[in-house]
Amino acid sequence: MRIYQSSMLIRNLRRFCNLRPDVKLNILLSYALLSNDLPHFLRRDRSLCKSLILDSGVFSLQKFGTQQVKEKFYQKFKTFARYNSAAWDLIFNFDLYFGLDSYNKNLEYQLDMEKAGIQVVPVLHNIYNDDADKILDRGLPGHKTIAIGQCDGRTVLKNVRPVVMKLYKAGAKIHFFGSSEFRLMAKLPIWSCDSSSWAKYPSIGLVLFWNPKRRGFDKTDKLHFPKYQDGKTPSGTTYYRSYDYRKDFEEYLRSNLNLTLDDLIGEDGELNCAMANMLYYCQLEEKIGEQQRLLGFDLPE
Repeated sequence: MRIYQSSMLIRNLRRFCNLRPDVKLNILLSYALLSNDLPHFLRRDRSLCKSLILDSGVFSLQKFGTQQVKEKFYQKFKTFARYNSAAWDLIFNFDLYFGLDSYNKNLEYQLDMEKAGIQVVPVLHNIYNDDADKILDRGLPGHKTIAIGQCDGRTVLKNVRPVVMKLYKAGAKIHFFGSSEFRLMAKLPIWSCDSSSWAKYPSIGLVLFWNPKRRGFDKTDKLHFPKYQDGKTPSGTTYYRSYDYRKDFEEYLRSNLNLTLDDLIGEDGELNCAMANMLYYCQLEEKIGEQQRLLGFDLPE
């Protein structure tokens, strides 16, 4: 199982690799959100990544309107992908539409990209109709990857399982966009997914910890490290000083990242919280993979 950590900055990547040089990350970058860090990701620091994949980022730009996004970004994205294709392990199609009836509209962009010699990953936005069959009828691309994108109800197991199993049995590697929930990923033959929570959570002082002593299927705990003493702890999280497994978490931080609790609330608290979350997602990859193998799913590395 691969979890691609999105919205990555080069300073985060370098900091993490300094703390854990033995662990390499899977990273997703969005073309529409690329920063001055790009040359480092593609050249100088490319060896720090286990895998690097590219999405258009159009979903984040829908507030500007479909036509404006199309006119401003498609040709630029196509040109960029064409001349930098060797740098990416996967490039996702330029999906401008996200509705249940979007397949044929987005296929136009896929065909145009393929005509330009760019092998892109097709994305499903309807798990209820025959769009999966249409993709399979065209034949799996060389990378064999098909993505499941935005679609109402897709994070409900009974809804998404039929299409996932169909794609898996056809030999496809399945990428699940924008979700890395253990309760779902560990029960399906999902090859990869992506998440930006590693970056979003530190801004509100949240750190994820896989607690082996916790009961239940998903052993994830959410710990709150408020920036201010009177900071309110969000629902579903635990204030770190009240955490029953505080000693275990402290030892985990020390042995895995050489950090202390004070490092998570000090001057570099937000950055260090990000480091802890980045490591959590690396561990979550392993935990999901273990469950998938127990279910008999044979997934490539």
